[in-house]
Amino acid sequence: MSEGLKITVTLEPEVEDFVLAEVERGPFNSPSDYVEELIRERRERDLARREFDAELQKGIDDIEAGRYLPLDEAFAEVRARLGLKPKLR
Repeated sequence: MSEGLKITVTLEPEVEDFVLAEVERGPFNSPSDYVEELIRERRERDLARREFDAELQKGIDDIEAGRYLPLDEAFAEVRARLGLKPKLR
């Protein structure tokens, strides 16, 4: 694994105080570790959001193409697959 890119960031005093306090109270060894964790979390959230958006678009595409079931039929199908009794109306 490469060493990575070194980036210097200047923080406003209030933000610096916040970061230092988070390092003190958390599992972080340094402000760099804290900031790297924030970036990693943001990246994971963005990736999850993109995956969600792609799956949502698949659903929209299916609906537009007529590939869907009315809600009652969909639930009946799920119940049948799970071996559950049909819902009484």
